[in-house]
Amino acid sequence: MIYQDNTGPMPLQRWLWRAFLRSAVIPLLFIELGFLGVYWISAEIGYRANTSAVQNVADQYFVDVATREASVIAETLHGVESLTGMFVRESRRALVTPYDPPASEKSRYQLRPDGSFITVRDNGGSATFYSGIVPVGPKEIAKVWRTSQIDPVFRNIKESNPLISQLYINTFDSYNRIYPYMDTSVYPAKMDIPSYNFYYEADSGHNPQRKVVWTDAYIDPAGQGWMVSSIAPIYVGNRLEGVAGIDITIKQIVNRILDTALPWNGYAMLVGRDGAIIAMPKDGESDFHLKMMRDHEYTSAITGDTFRPDDFNIRKRPDLQQLGKALFAKKSGKIVVKFDGIPHVAAFAEVPGPGWRLVVIAAQSMIYSDAQRLRDRVEMVGLFMLAILILFYIVFFMLLSYRSRTMSKVLAEPLEQVTAIMDRVGAGAYDQHFTSSKVEELNRVGHHLIDMNNRLAAAEERSVLQERQIARALEHERETNESQRRFIRIMSHEIRTPLAIVDSCAEVMVRRPEQQSSEQIVARAHKIRRASNRIQDVLSRLVRLLELVNSKQRAELVPLDLSWLVNATCEEFARVGGEKITVDTAVEPGLRVRGDDELIRQILIALLENANKFSPAGTPIEVRARTDKDADEIVISVIDHGEGIPSADMPHIFDRFYRGSNATTTIGSGIGLHMARVFAASNDGRLEIDSAPDGGACVSLRLPVLHDNQYGERA
Repeated sequence: MIYQDNTGPMPLQRWLWRAFLRSAVIPLLFIELGFLGVYWISAEIGYRANTSAVQNVADQYFVDVATREASVIAETLHGVESLTGMFVRESRRALVTPYDPPASEKSRYQLRPDGSFITVRDNGGSATFYSGIVPVGPKEIAKVWRTSQIDPVFRNIKESNPLISQLYINTFDSYNRIYPYMDTSVYPAKMDIPSYNFYYEADSGHNPQRKVVWTDAYIDPAGQGWMVSSIAPIYVGNRLEGVAGIDITIKQIVNRILDTALPWNGYAMLVGRDGAIIAMPKDGESDFHLKMMRDHEYTSAITGDTFRPDDFNIRKRPDLQQLGKALFAKKSGKIVVKFDGIPHVAAFAEVPGPGWRLVVIAAQSMIYSDAQRLRDRVEMVGLFMLAILILFYIVFFMLLSYRSRTMSKVLAEPLEQVTAIMDRVGAGAYDQHFTSSKVEELNRVGHHLIDMNNRLAAAEERSVLQERQIARALEHERETNESQRRFIRIMSHEIRTPLAIVDSCAEVMVRRPEQQSSEQIVARAHKIRRASNRIQDVLSRLVRLLELVNSKQRAELVPLDLSWLVNATCEEFARVGGEKITVDTAVEPGLRVRGDDELIRQILIALLENANKFSPAGTPIEVRARTDKDADEIVISVIDHGEGIPSADMPHIFDRFYRGSNATTTIGSGIGLHMARVFAASNDGRLEIDSAPDGGACVSLRLPVLHDNQYGERA
């Protein structure tokens, strides 16, 4: 039964199914999905509120950590600044106070051939290096003696603060005194010390206030690695005599910061006032795509200012410009930056004095991980509820489907059976039957349909039989027409040349009969007879070919003496055509074959004609007959001495109307070898072709030997 509403006709079962959905399932589904939606919305609101609270706490915590640790660094550096001021005062006093050191002190110094003046022995004091860029004379050596008196000051300042790595004095004329002692012979001669940042950053141009200043991070030429220096100018009157400095290694300064345990896998880093990254832990290297230079190569470090590359400067890197601007826009704060597309919170604070920035960084995903775990649990509960809901509706739908099928089965099943029968009959399947229905009307319809199907099947069978008869008649007619067309084409090819010879001889005899001698008339008469015989042979072969191909007549096979037949045919061919033929028969006496003597004669004539066409004038045609005991066959071979058959022509040489590539100047139709193969097959034989040893062609006819015990059966 098919019902129809505004959506078009539909099966009864579908109509019942849709009625169930509209009246019960869809309203219930909307209610349950509404409850589930309210649950997820409330969970999302809670997650966002929780995330906002965590974010505020984390941001404030990071700012506090950055401010606190920056203050600790500032206090530490402030003590170094105080020591630097005292160091400057002691250095000034020594530079203006004459002093004559003992001989043991003077013996430690040496003037080298390159013009530099250095210490060569450690006595627990400082080391000296006069580069020689300004020639070292008595005045310069006197300066060395004066500064040697502050070695105790060097030692006391170094021991007063464990952060201090080394102390030094650098003067305007490239004189360096450094403590603790080191081998200054590694310094290059003529070194221009005032060109280094640890000197010029304290001169009058960079430091007009003459206060203690901090250098940016650099590689120490003395070989102590990456360092920062607290430096201050040494003025004698208004003249800058030199710069005093105290070096602190970066490792000593930032160890406390880098080792600080921060929550959420956070880490701290130190940025110089020029934006260069002074230090960061390994956790930050992947975010910034850097490899911190924790070691150095000393021999390449003292050739000029040695600051970090631009990759370490956040102000010069395009991907970090936002962070660089924020760090130096104010003394403290926080910003959200992205590393490889991942948001991170960066809190920062200024380190008073050197103007550094202490930055604390952590990924937002780590900060919000607790809130995210809570959200994941809520989502898992929601998905579990959704899975239960889906499972319930799957079972519910299966139950409704079963009920709809049961209710519609009584009416819909017979109608579907009728519809299926009609579809199969329309597709040509007439073997149908109808299962009786409990409904009388449907039962009558089904049986009437089967009766109509049987009548259609009978009519279809008669129609197919008639079509087959007509198709066979048309195919026979087509084959007959094709045979006639082939016969006409063959006749046209094979008879044209003999007729031309007859016409030529007759024309000569008609036009000039009085000039013809009896010998010439006889010769032309022989030509006419040979042409007539050729036409007769061609017609005979073509008729036999058509009969065999169309299966109208089969060859009658009788026992034959093949040696006699070969000799007779070759003798006749030589007499009529005038060709020279050598015959060699080596067949054992008494051996015979079963065959049609006329067909075998036609095969031999076809092979001789083919050999004659391709043999040079004056060369004989060889005919050999022998017994192949292994194959139990008699083999007749016809050999010419022509050019042979190209390898490309071999597979097609027996095809009808096929002519080889070397036969373009030879008269023929391409039918002779084809007929010979057909005749050979009719005699239970076969043809083979190969190249002769001297370059010609060898065509062989193979026929099975007829034994004595077969003679009575086949005769």
